[in-house]
Amino acid sequence: MATITFPVPATTTSRFAVATDGIPPDLPGLLREAAAGPFHAHIAGRLGSPQLRLTREGSATLRWDPGEIRAAVPEDRPAAHAFRDASEFAVITAYAPITDQPRSAQVARAAAYAIARATGGVPADLVTGHVLAPPNAERTRFVLADRWLGDALPPFRANGRCTAADPDLDPEGVNGCACVRLRTRGLRRFGLPELQITDVACPHDLAALNVLRTAARRLLTDHWSWLATGPAGRDRTIPAALDLTQRDFNDFWGTTRRVPLTPPSPFQLTLAPLTARLLTVAPPADFDGTINDWLWGDTLPMGMYDILKSPADPPQAA
Repeated sequence: MATITFPVPATTTSRFAVATDGIPPDLPGLLREAAAGPFHAHIAGRLGSPQLRLTREGSATLRWDPGEIRAAVPEDRPAAHAFRDASEFAVITAYAPITDQPRSAQVARAAAYAIARATGGVPADLVTGHVLAPPNAERTRFVLADRWLGDALPPFRANGRCTAADPDLDPEGVNGCACVRLRTRGLRRFGLPELQITDVACPHDLAALNVLRTAARRLLTDHWSWLATGPAGRDRTIPAALDLTQRDFNDFWGTTRRVPLTPPSPFQLTLAPLTARLLTVAPPADFDGTINDWLWGDTLPMGMYDILKSPADPPQAA
């Protein structure tokens, strides 16, 4: 059986920023007053330690580029523009043991949300590179679909440049282009390699995205189970063949309501290392066809083709 071995870091870093034109000089004091809800005690206990550090940064002294922060969905574009145009930023950094995830990242993001509410600023995740839209509250239960993965569709049909045929109208359209490349941006903060799928035809972009989402959730579930055993080494070996089920798809969305997936379920994919920190996703080793044949055919459950946003209840604002 083919396997993949990758290094697991002892610690990981999560970074968030809040953009505004008026960051108060006493950020810790502001956060202590603004923090509320289930993460208040965690914030108070970690504030000032490497697990929760606050810095006040001006646009002239930044070591990162606000221009690289984007909107994950079209409705977030005004917030992304406001973030890039801001003159001051509150940066929240959490440097924590891998065994403290996902709590460490959740506490740091809850702090970012609290500062954003107090200042009227725009929060962003510097790991995913996306602004964080309302309701700007952190769910106590970890849900990967809550903007942790950097999962977003590319511009439709390569911003109109792609003229490949629609597979529903012309079978040649199944492999009519290879415009789409999707990559996660967020698994590394949990000690996992990122995932990538490439050479996808435009009509199959949502199916490919949901394959990445489901695979990421399964890998994360298995990863936390492995960490719970207290492994002595810092390398982890996993099978290259990954079997995914209805539960993995539901767990990504964080819903106990059954997300309708028609058979076949489970389904399998193949992982391969591109670098130590990036795995590629491909059809099963015994699949006879292209990645687009796999995405378009009857191998994947139908729910992969039409679910874009979470069916779970959104977190409520604090």
